[in-house]
Amino acid sequence: MWRNKVKKWTAGAATVVLAFSLTAGSWSAPAYAATTPVQQHGQLKISGGKLVDASGKVVQLRGISSHGLQWYGNYVNKDTMKWLRDDWGISVFRVAMYTAENGYISNPAVANKVKEAVAAAKELGVYIIIDWHILSDGDPNIYKTQAKSFFSEMAGSYGSLPNVIYEIANEPNGNVNWNGQIRPYALDVTQSIRAKDPDNVIIVGTGTWSQDIHDAADNQLPDANTMYALHFYAGTHGQSLRDRIDYARGKGAAIFVSEWGTSDASGSGGPFLTESKTWIDFLNSRNISWVNWSLSDKGEASAALASGASATGGWTDANLTASGKFVKQQIKAGSTSTDGGSTTTPGTGNGGGTTTPDPGTGGGSTTPTQPGTPSTGTGSLVLQFRSGDNNPSDNAIRPVFNIQNTGSTAVKLSDLKVRYYFNNDGKSGDQTYIDWAKVGASNVSTISKALTGKTQANRYVEFSFGSGAGNIAAGGQSGEVQARIHPADWSNFNETNDYSYNNGSTTFAKWSKVTVYQQGKLVWGTEPK
Repeated sequence: MWRNKVKKWTAGAATVVLAFSLTAGSWSAPAYAATTPVQQHGQLKISGGKLVDASGKVVQLRGISSHGLQWYGNYVNKDTMKWLRDDWGISVFRVAMYTAENGYISNPAVANKVKEAVAAAKELGVYIIIDWHILSDGDPNIYKTQAKSFFSEMAGSYGSLPNVIYEIANEPNGNVNWNGQIRPYALDVTQSIRAKDPDNVIIVGTGTWSQDIHDAADNQLPDANTMYALHFYAGTHGQSLRDRIDYARGKGAAIFVSEWGTSDASGSGGPFLTESKTWIDFLNSRNISWVNWSLSDKGEASAALASGASATGGWTDANLTASGKFVKQQIKAGSTSTDGGSTTTPGTGNGGGTTTPDPGTGGGSTTPTQPGTPSTGTGSLVLQFRSGDNNPSDNAIRPVFNIQNTGSTAVKLSDLKVRYYFNNDGKSGDQTYIDWAKVGASNVSTISKALTGKTQANRYVEFSFGSGAGNIAAGGQSGEVQARIHPADWSNFNETNDYSYNNGSTTFAKWSKVTVYQQGKLVWGTEPK
């Protein structure tokens, strides 16, 4: 593991199925961003083992980490971070300041890049993780004196901001463990931070390159706003680490995946995108925040950027690696949130998890017919449907649907809209997240609307497709889309009284209680009475 892990920091040459899934301080609001992640969520804290915002709602941050500032610091600047916010939809950026490897200990000037990143994050309204990136120095106590001094300075300078998160020990490793070395270190460094910043979140690395979260869960720190880091690389780490997360959460420990890669643990093998998707689905289903490694053009599978990519953003897909394109899609998939009839289309420049005013017409295109007399559409499109789970009384509706084209000509997905009808059980609003789609999650958007005068449903979520989704060929299908619908307060639904509920069947079948519209005309399904 150690030999492989070292390679990560060594500088180098460089059927249609739709599943519904959801995934305070002194602050000057940015003038040019409509709604930023920090404007939406404000001061973060830990409550009941979960990361929550200023209003007490569970928050899942998604973003990317820099590589070592001494090697790839050119990618850490306001222009790049703004591009990541607006084009990728990040809500958090991690600035990785190595301690050894010609980092801060021998070259304290790298801290200036940390300060630049924090200033940019403040202006852009994104959360920022200040990462004390230990690696070859293994035992965090080696440079504990310097760590206490550094974090005291950071807390003194930025402790009044609501967007700052401190990661005080990236990956403890070697002959160290939680109770012997890591926990005592964390107690001392936390004290240095809390002397100047009483409430911003602290992330603490765990043993074996931040994999031994079970040890931390068994002997947690007394600080109320502490989270525990879990790091994984999809080509190396699998179900056993996911089981550790569930164990730790069962103990009430708050988990933050502050680093993960699509590669193996060396950073080079891969990318392993199927395995990465399994991991991301797992994290999203538990609302665990995550940050991908890394924003660099290093010649390794885990790097997001192709060689020579601009240091100021503006990247096209040609400037991204396979990993970068995958990670961008996964971040954007989490940037849809609705509450009482507002919506955000992934990738529209509002940042992860933000809201914009309800346009009222499903994104400005032709408005589908309003539900009226029940009728079954006739045409060449057929909708297949299943539930993402068979639990009707949890806090998520998880529909999955697939659209088949049985006709002889291709159909533009951008001409189609799909509606799922439900009763909101008196909730004040809902949140909808696109987790995954065959056509790309960024090409699917949602809007949640009230439905009046109907006894079988009082709300629906409408799914639309962007022009990038392409066509359904004659005899073809759209491919799978996955999403979740959650109440705004994350309480439980009762799906058994929902018009579109299919009794929790997880097997695809034709389902007429989810409707499809083509250019505003009902072409499949029966609207509720």
